[in-house]
Amino acid sequence: MAVFKEGGYRYLPSVFQYSAGIAAEPGFQLIQARFKSLLPMNEAFICIANHLKKIGRPLSAFAHCELRSPKQFDDQGFIDFNRKYVNTLEQWGIYQAESKEHSFISPVARTNVCPEYFGPTEVAMYSFAYTVPTSSKSPGGFILSGGGDARSGSEPYRDRIIAYGDTSNSGLKLKMEFVSNEMTKRLKSLGFDWSDVTSAQAYSVHNIGGLVEEVFAKQGYLHSGLNWHFARPPVAGLDFEMDLRGFVDQIFI
Repeated sequence: MAVFKEGGYRYLPSVFQYSAGIAAEPGFQLIQARFKSLLPMNEAFICIANHLKKIGRPLSAFAHCELRSPKQFDDQGFIDFNRKYVNTLEQWGIYQAESKEHSFISPVARTNVCPEYFGPTEVAMYSFAYTVPTSSKSPGGFILSGGGDARSGSEPYRDRIIAYGDTSNSGLKLKMEFVSNEMTKRLKSLGFDWSDVTSAQAYSVHNIGGLVEEVFAKQGYLHSGLNWHFARPPVAGLDFEMDLRGFVDQIFI
């Protein structure tokens, strides 16, 4: 775990384009702003900058975003998109450009999924989150990035995906169990557990309903229910993704 002091939050280092999750540091509260309708990513970043300026927060307060993509990327397409995405974070002083000597990781958490129906024609933003100062002693909130059914590593996704190509009940169960274990690890790393989750999201176009009881409910993981988005994870071959939030105030803009 690391602390991004300029933003007022701590994060779980992961890959160069996003962290595995964030939590507000003492003295700060996470606010999630959801757009009334999807905004193309470049327009959304402008809106975020204007909003933060309006409320007197620095660009470094930007801590999380939810993206919606038209379709799944192949491996190289996902890399290309992510390098474009971090350009804005670099301009905002949140991310430093990689070099031969140093590899940098963005502290900003992220979920990026592909709606199966009525999705955007280009990558768009669904919501974003940022920190604000608070005098409250209550937890300032946390957000876990979307985690899919693939092990971490540098190999092609096909070599890392759990039960690759198997969307039978047994295959989906393996995928969902892998993701739930990853979410548990992230929660613990940030100092929380499943009882602190106030909003859980699942992303899949496969019939996961019959497996929710065994994988999540019986384990005590769904105190606040489950929001199922009929959407695919961002990379071709992935079949199940999940993200979690807790104690995050929400507004609409």
